[in-house]
Amino acid sequence: MSVIINNIQNDVLEKGVYYLTSDYKTRNDSRTHNGIDLIGKNKSIDKVVAIADGVVITSKKSKSAGNYVEIKHANNFVSRYLHMKDKSVLVKKGDIVRKGDIIGTMGNTGNSSGAHLHLGILDKNGKVIDPLPYLLGEKNFNIVIDNDYYKNFVLNVQRVLNVKQDGIAGPNTLKNTITVSSKTNRKQPIVKVIQEYLYNIGYTEVGKIDGIAGSNFTKAVKHFQKDNDCVTDGIITKRAKTWQKLLKLK
Repeated sequence: MSVIINNIQNDVLEKGVYYLTSDYKTRNDSRTHNGIDLIGKNKSIDKVVAIADGVVITSKKSKSAGNYVEIKHANNFVSRYLHMKDKSVLVKKGDIVRKGDIIGTMGNTGNSSGAHLHLGILDKNGKVIDPLPYLLGEKNFNIVIDNDYYKNFVLNVQRVLNVKQDGIAGPNTLKNTITVSSKTNRKQPIVKVIQEYLYNIGYTEVGKIDGIAGSNFTKAVKHFQKDNDCVTDGIITKRAKTWQKLLKLK
């Protein structure tokens, strides 16, 4: 039997009445349930929103999870939103989101028996925990959220390039960028800045933040390039638009 929950404080659907159809501990087939299932009165048109500020580290589709999004928060907690409707997901890997931002629409994709949202939370150690207390305001992440990775990245790029440091990427910042790869400017200070940013937005294969553009760096750059429709060569240049995509310039 579903349980009505009216006092969700960090809404993951549009404001309204929601039903908890499967909790964290139990479900009909007696298997462990790594999250909770929610449905709303509008079902397949209910909007799913981020429960806290963060950066999107996954936005894809899988056979079991359907269309799903993972958001990393400043304390390294990760929230997961599964089974969203086809073509409804509005965010991509690397996007900064704020609490309440719409990220998609509840759906029935993947291993699902009806339109709903499966919400999961991983703690800073990657352990699955019960999301419900966070929704009801009984628990919180106990940290001041500051996920402006992009602005910090731009400031650090500007600092290394010795241009005006205002955190706003523009033509002058782009003009002063340099080519970076495992063969060109391999140990320039800008490498560490790029490594840290790529790691923060989910390209963890970049590995150690050591300021050296090695094989892991190349792998992460290629992954970023593929996700952002750039030439997938592992080389960061403004000519091939990788710098433009990193700086979020058109």
